[in-house]
Amino acid sequence: MPTEIVKKGKGVKLQSSSNAKLSKVKVGLGWEVRKGGQLDLDASVFMLGEDGKLPSDEYFVFYNNLTSPDGMVKHKGDNRTGDGEGDDEEILINLSFISPVVRELRFVVSIYDAQARRHNFGHLEDAYIRMVNLENSQEILHYDLDAEFSDDTEVEFARLVREDDGWKFLPTEKGTKIGLQGYVDKFIPEL
Repeated sequence: MPTEIVKKGKGVKLQSSSNAKLSKVKVGLGWEVRKGGQLDLDASVFMLGEDGKLPSDEYFVFYNNLTSPDGMVKHKGDNRTGDGEGDDEEILINLSFISPVVRELRFVVSIYDAQARRHNFGHLEDAYIRMVNLENSQEILHYDLDAEFSDDTEVEFARLVREDDGWKFLPTEKGTKIGLQGYVDKFIPEL
């Protein structure tokens, strides 16, 4: 399957009759900072139930909670500089065995301590998110995070939605300035 460049508003079916075996994927985040700068991007996954909320706190996978309760979403750890080639942060996902209480995976890229450090996506020269089929190491989706978010400190870039016949990737492309805690507050169930 060739790489598909994802455009805003266009969904891509990840599991279908033509691609039924797609199960293990990697989501990779990469970035470069403008010369002389330093910036820490963080990839996070909110595993949401039917009500659009986290079934429990442990279904929020990020640099301080590296594995979901079902073990099917694993964050490979925090890269604080973006130095080096290739993906700077990786999240491994086994779509076939994600807990049935999870109906959606929501992916957010945030800048660590952005408000205090006065950082935003405008400090980046290049940032991307991609999805790779781990069975054959082939990139199946590539999504560029571009200058459109130059004033923002977080980007909700995509959703994986469980449908009757598999998972669908939907780019959302929403920039915010609410901080990662703002997303936690949005997705945590009210008591």
